Amino acid sequence: MILFKKYRNNFFSLIGGALYALGFPLFNGSSIVIAPIVGFTLLNWVLDQENSLKKKMYLALNYSLGFYLMGFYWIPHLLKEFGGLFFPLNFLLGLLFSLVIIPHVYFFVWIKTKINSLIVLSLIYVALEQLIPQQFPAHLGHSFLFLTPAIKLVFAPLAGALFYSFFACFLSLTIVRHIQLRQKPIFNYSIIALIILAHLPGNFLNSQTEKKESNKLNIRLVQPNIGNFIKLDSEKGGALSIRSVFESYYYLSTNNIVTPRDLIIWPETAYPSLFFSDTIKNDPNYQLPPLLKEVINKTQAELFIGGYDSNSNFNSSSYQSDYNTAFHFGKLGQLKDVYHKMKLIPFGEGLPFGPLNPLLSKIITNISYFSEGTQYTGFKTENNIPFVAVICYEILFPDFVAKMLNKQQDQNKQESQFLINLTNDSWYGDTAEPHQHLFLSKWRAIEFNLPIIRSTNTGITTVIYPDGSETERLSVGEKTYLDLDLTFSKREKTLYQKLGFFSLIIFVSILCLIELALKRKSFFQQIMKPNKT
Repeated sequence: MILFKKYRNNFFSLIGGALYALGFPLFNGSSIVIAPIVGFTLLNWVLDQENSLKKKMYLALNYSLGFYLMGFYWIPHLLKEFGGLFFPLNFLLGLLFSLVIIPHVYFFVWIKTKINSLIVLSLIYVALEQLIPQQFPAHLGHSFLFLTPAIKLVFAPLAGALFYSFFACFLSLTIVRHIQLRQKPIFNYSIIALIILAHLPGNFLNSQTEKKESNKLNIRLVQPNIGNFIKLDSEKGGALSIRSVFESYYYLSTNNIVTPRDLIIWPETAYPSLFFSDTIKNDPNYQLPPLLKEVINKTQAELFIGGYDSNSNFNSSSYQSDYNTAFHFGKLGQLKDVYHKMKLIPFGEGLPFGPLNPLLSKIITNISYFSEGTQYTGFKTENNIPFVAVICYEILFPDFVAKMLNKQQDQNKQESQFLINLTNDSWYGDTAEPHQHLFLSKWRAIEFNLPIIRSTNTGITTVIYPDGSETERLSVGEKTYLDLDLTFSKREKTLYQKLGFFSLIIFVSILCLIELALKRKSFFQQIMKPNKT
């Protein structure tokens, strides 16, 4: 009992981090929406029990460790599959990574000692979430997605997931303040109540707008479920592996097409051989690879596939010589356009050490070392429906997706009507990561009122609608295809796409002005109150 009392705050902060992780899909794909709020409340409660900043930082470290152990247990598996690191090195590196998995919390702990206003403190917490780089951004407000589509997240198109992180932080801090002072912060609870009421059916924010169907697209999503060994061997030129990959894609792309498809979609890095898009675009006599030519001829559909493209501007046989690329081929076999991935995964597709990277690439060889793309590409279907594409974990960054959408609108003078997300989660195996990746991707559909077509190698393949709902999905480990006849209404820019983080600042500024006005009114009432003698 004495031992527990001594280490009670450390234990509770560890549990708080684990609860934070329960807000994201784990082993069976389910999550608990209020768990992060409870966990964050627990962290703030124990932080206020300590006076030493050093002890507060230890509590934040425990919180981060709890989050890692519960939510990111799959990292050692990734380091083994992707980086070739085995026990115990992969587990030790995983534990080291746990120190920085949610780095913004350490800054928040320090700032919390300087600021008293819960509204301002909550805004700062959200700003830290956005500004401090994270390998896998899993934020405090993300768990609210679990409520969709039953409950419409009305503030997401206005201020994004940022708003819900602000709300969760503000609610947690308010509860802790209430416990500390044993006095209800009426103004804070009024704000919380109004935000909750805004999500109830029937109010002006939650009203149903008339949908005008204007875009139709028949697609086939191919999920080949190609294992890592065959995939890597085919990329190295292994004849048997290449044949296996090609046979899988041909069969799954052409089998039993009852209704003609407008677009057939393959996942990230599906085609194992290197393309030279600069040469292809400038060569009128270019002949499409036989596999792609046969698929297009048999299906009479356009192809949108992941693959590798040569970087013609870089003189190296290994370091940044290729791009991770999305290719769009037309029905005549022409290369319509390409997108080169711009946000590369640290320690997977590159290193974050700037000028030291070329030297380190000769020592650390289990990394792809892709070149970074520089162009925001806008695509169009044969029916002139504009769309954009992002690759793998680029979908997790709302600022990046907003910029992609805005750049495409500038190019084509039309809003993108859907987004294609090409992904390969095969490195993670049958863990929680594919469920977490999909879960976080859904936020982009809601924030930008944007249908998202998600094509993966090993699952989860699906289409996400702007209300957070899905079509039929292909689960982890399935080898098959999914034919979907999509009909979606014409899309316009959301406020969040236009203003980004600034939209939340406007909302918080209004709250601060109201709070200040109420405090001034209370102050004048106090000084004007007549003295009783």
